Formats: sequence, C-alpha cells, structure tokens
Amino acid sequence: MKNKHLRYTSPTDKSYGVAGMAIAVVAYDAQDALAAVTIDTDGGTADAISFHPGFHYIPNQRMSAKTAWNEIIAETRLTAGMIVANAMSRSYVQHRRLLSEAVTSALAEALAEACDSEDNPLERDELDAMLRSNIDFFDHLFQISAVHSATHALAQDLATRHTLSPADILDHLAPIVRYL
Repeated sequence: MKNKHLRYTSPTDKSYGVAGMAIAVVAYDAQDALAAVTIDTDGGTADAISFHPGFHYIPNQRMSAKTAWNEIIAETRLTAGMIVANAMSRSYVQHRRLLSEAVTSALAEALAEACDSEDNPLERDELDAMLRSNIDFFDHLFQISAVHSATHALAQDLATRHTLSPADILDHLAPIVRYL
C-alpha cells in the first residue's frame, strides 16, 4: 500500500488485514466466488484474496446498461468493503482502537486509486458515499465480541498456514454470519 497510514507493520498486521478482507467477502455474499486467501503476496494485499475466473466485471456490449451498472456498483462496494474491513480489522481487533482521521482519509484515497479506470465510471463523491456506508457498516460489525474472536482465530490461522481455502475461511467465519 502506498499510503504510510495503510502500510503493514508486520506479518501479523498483514494477517489481520487479510482476515478483515475475507470478512468483507462474506459480508457481501461473494464467498461462492472465492478461490483462495493468502498472506504470501509481495508487500500489499492486492492479490491476497483471489476469486474464480469470471467473477470480476468485464465490459460487454451485449449486456444491458442496467445490468452493467449493477455489476460495477456491486464490485465497487465489495472493493470498498475489503479496503475498510482490512483497516478496521487491524485497528479495532488487533490494536483495539478506532480509525484515526488520517487512516480514514487514506482509505478514501485507496478506494479512489483502486477504482481509477475507464471501466469504473463512479465519481469521487459516489465513491466517498460508498466508503462512508462501508465505514458505518463495519464500525458496527467490528464492535461485536464474536467478530473479534473469529477475526483473531482467522488471523492466527493465516499467520500459521499462510494460505487458506474458501472452506477454511467459512469455517472461521461461521460464528459471525448471523451478524452480517
């Protein structure tokens, strides 16, 4: 991650971040498309969560505009959720503190950067609203003690095994599904 407020400080920190991203995948009901979760990536987490081929939106002129728009929104919402849940897992669960204003600003920049392509027509104010919605949702979620327990267990398993299957992820997160 380019922003100093979002950089990982240790392998444990990265494990908590990736665990948060996995929670976002389950929260947005994308677990069926999940292929693997790993902390064995070069520095960042862009490749930490891998999805099955065909999951990501691919522009198609035969697709209706409404369907294309809905796919763009869903994928952007998931991206925003993964960015926010990564930071909140590290901050709320690992360090037991709320997000600072600097981290919140860094999240907005990270989302804008992640969505900076001609395939994503969302404006900055739309991205900011999506980010705020995710911050509100995950703020409530990461204040639940069962979520803390599941996140600790998932992060520890990631730190030990480095790569987990979708079934492993779902086993760890089963106790929190009712809060999603």
